[in-house]
Amino acid sequence: MNKKIAAIFAAAAVFAVSAASCGNEPEDSSTPELPVLTTESAETTEAASEETTEAATEDKTKAEETTEASTEEATKAEESTDAPEVDAPDPNSEPEPEPDPEPQQPEPDPIPEPQPQSVTFGFESLHSNASGVISALGEPLDVTTAPACFANGADSKIYSYDGLTIECYVLDGVENICCVTITSGSYSTSSGVTVGSSQADVEAAYGAGEAAGAYTIYYSGSSELDVKYDNGTVAELVFYTEV
Repeated sequence: MNKKIAAIFAAAAVFAVSAASCGNEPEDSSTPELPVLTTESAETTEAASEETTEAATEDKTKAEETTEASTEEATKAEESTDAPEVDAPDPNSEPEPEPDPEPQQPEPDPIPEPQPQSVTFGFESLHSNASGVISALGEPLDVTTAPACFANGADSKIYSYDGLTIECYVLDGVENICCVTITSGSYSTSSGVTVGSSQADVEAAYGAGEAAGAYTIYYSGSSELDVKYDNGTVAELVFYTEV
């Protein structure tokens, strides 16, 4: 290996001597010259640089304007969604007087409906004028008359109601009660006895009675109360006096 390298260097030395002997001068090995940058090229480069800077500045300005526009729109949107502020009342201010209420007209008192008069019967009803009782009872279901029916020659007039019959004798145009027959619990005696009352209630009001057939008679002077019982309960009441 060393022998080959030595042979190569020897050959190279022979080649160099041959070249020198032929009078050829070796080429200049100085550094090659660089191209010179002229004034025109510098100006062109500077102009291009300025244009690039201006373009970048313009783009930046547009970007800032876009950002400002977006910010302004966002601010308007927030303002539109905000509830309007309400001024708080001043605690020192006097409250506004309330308007006087309109005077209300008093409602008229309701007209009471006519109520039927309470009518009771007793020994005191016999021989009395029937006009007040008939007026209180109202329109009867039926009215019958019979001339000269009584021993004294008086006419008879009978008023019939539901559960009640009133017989009168008529003298000189005056109707006088001589008999009252009650068959309904809607009417009662002046002592509170009515159809449906017990025999004890009747005896407490009128005393002991006298049995006479289907009736028990309770006397008061020349008048009488005839009571018909059904299993110890009043079924019929009759006030009667002779004429």
